Amino acid sequence: MTEEQKLLLALQSRKEEALEAAIRTYTPYLSTVLYRTVGSLLSREDTEEITADVFFSVWQNAVRIDPKKGSLRAYMAGVARNQAIERLRSKKEICSLDAPDAELLPGVSYPPPNPFLWEAVAELGEEDLEIFVRFYRYRESLKEISRAMGMNLSTVKTRLSRGKKKLKQLLNPEEST
Repeated sequence: MTEEQKLLLALQSRKEEALEAAIRTYTPYLSTVLYRTVGSLLSREDTEEITADVFFSVWQNAVRIDPKKGSLRAYMAGVARNQAIERLRSKKEICSLDAPDAELLPGVSYPPPNPFLWEAVAELGEEDLEIFVRFYRYRESLKEISRAMGMNLSTVKTRLSRGKKKLKQLLNPEEST
């Protein structure tokens, strides 16, 4: 039985420590899913709220999640994508998303965009994007990342190193020749 299956069983048994473990383990993954779904069109607050809603949904519906039909991870990703798309639809009435520098909500401050960097990171693939989000945004240690993603520590180190090299090539092509 995998760690994810054990976690799902604990969630289905309504163990609060299982929910806490799910939050610790899957928050960076959900941030990655949300970024891949809507990019930087949602504020950090929206992303955090959607992530919280996903965990609430997991807690409310754990007994209905059938591991034979899909993983807990897949369930959470689906809920996150649907919530993000729904959130964008509701914001579309507030502002136009066609303008690249449009403010989603007046009065809300957004971090300065660095679209080239995150677009390049997104090109690395979903697993590498998750490693970058966990390491650089959530400041997780390499050991924590390897445990959460079920990878060898050396694999995480290698992917991070190769990813940085690839980003350097993508962002500074003249320096990499």
